Amino acid sequence: MSDNQVSPAAPPAQQSASFKEGILGLLNVYIDPASTARRVQLKWFWVYPLIVMSVVMVICQLQLVPFTIQAMRVDPPGNMSGMSGAQLQQALSMTEKITTIVAYLLPIFILGFTALAALLVVAMGSIVGARAKFSHVLGLLLACGMITILQMIASVIVLKQKGLDDIQSMHQLQVPFGLDIFINATGALGGLLNFFSIFMIWNIVIMVLSYAKLAKVSYGKAFFATLPPWVLGMLFAVLGAAFRK
Repeated sequence: MSDNQVSPAAPPAQQSASFKEGILGLLNVYIDPASTARRVQLKWFWVYPLIVMSVVMVICQLQLVPFTIQAMRVDPPGNMSGMSGAQLQQALSMTEKITTIVAYLLPIFILGFTALAALLVVAMGSIVGARAKFSHVLGLLLACGMITILQMIASVIVLKQKGLDDIQSMHQLQVPFGLDIFINATGALGGLLNFFSIFMIWNIVIMVLSYAKLAKVSYGKAFFATLPPWVLGMLFAVLGAAFRK
């Protein structure tokens, strides 16, 4: 090799997400898909929505624990229906402890589920020729989760306004923000109608538009690639509602 030969320049280092960029990304995700697509490409951006989602969801879940216990006390599920008063109280006490522990573990579940969904989006994207890095998709899905937490906050507010004494069943914990506003259904159908809330539709639209900008593909291809996150969520919601008394 000639001594005069110039070595190829190293690729520029990926810019890290500053605190300002992180906060702006969390705010702009509600209305600006193009800005969201740009910011999710910043290194470590995904940490910001993960922290905010984790804190808000843990707080909201802890606020919901008393309502869950009240619903189970008034209308015990099948495995508790035959218990005596003392047995039921003991079971409810144990359920409260487990539910509280699970609430504090939510950040792990959020990251694990979102990482799985991101892998599936990357795989689906490769089918339609989309090229988006896993870390960018992970950041996008977590950022879109900022829309979902609005629904959880709204649910807590609605239930707090009702009060514990008005809770008579587990079904009442499923606050209607979707088609279930107009159609009062229980079981799997109720879960399906409740899943497609105004918040979830908003989430899906922003996700598709942002992914299209990120991966530089058509909206149709973006919709196909981003099916896994909300389809998995829908299945969990339907199955959970189907087995809920």
